[in-house]
Amino acid sequence: MLYVIAFLTTTMLHEFFHALLGYYFNSHPVLHHNYVENLSEAELPSSQIILIALAGPVISLFQGIISSIMYLKLKSKTHNFIHLLLLWLSVLGFFNFLGYIMTGPFFANGDIGKVYKISNMPVLIQIVLAVIAAAFLLLVAYKMTAPYLRFSFKETWLESGKSRKNFSLHILLFPWIIGSIIITILYLPIIALVSIIYPIMSGMIFIFPWQNANTINDVTLSKNENIGNFSIPIIVIFLMLILIFKVILAPGIEF
Repeated sequence: MLYVIAFLTTTMLHEFFHALLGYYFNSHPVLHHNYVENLSEAELPSSQIILIALAGPVISLFQGIISSIMYLKLKSKTHNFIHLLLLWLSVLGFFNFLGYIMTGPFFANGDIGKVYKISNMPVLIQIVLAVIAAAFLLLVAYKMTAPYLRFSFKETWLESGKSRKNFSLHILLFPWIIGSIIITILYLPIIALVSIIYPIMSGMIFIFPWQNANTINDVTLSKNENIGNFSIPIIVIFLMLILIFKVILAPGIEF
């Protein structure tokens, strides 16, 4: 549920800032759950279209940075649901930004692809930026291995490489797999093929920290066993976000 909450929050923030900048430039945006329709975009100069396209990925980058800082400031031995939510928000924010940069040369209709196309950016520079983004993506994936293991509150879960991988499977891969199925259903009906592919493909990089878990040693156990229990507030937030996503945003809100 925390994964879905973080993913939907990332998506809504991303699209909201597209719409907000579109409103500022009078593009007459209609905010939907996973896309923004700018009704008057054709009337705007190229510079404003580029800024509107950049607004989503840039806010995702800021989300990643701010959530990371908050996680580090709150970090303690009693890792709780807030820590885990901040960690997901951080990871998904960075992955959203870096993913757009990495796929920009191949998806002309994406945010960064649109920027490249309008600005006539040389293909070589696009590829260089994509390679740099891929390198940072791997770095973030590597760095996220240990933080997720710190939510373990039983020594047996971390006593060997095999047990650490098993714990990582449950706290990292299963949320992505199950969460992506839920998100894909929420994304229906299909507006663009990439919108259905994205929820699944964006988490493929999680396989790396899962495989890397067996190499991590000296992980501090959490003293908070409540992290293993159901949380009524999280269930309420989960259901409310789904309601907002499908009932309010999916039909569209005109700015």
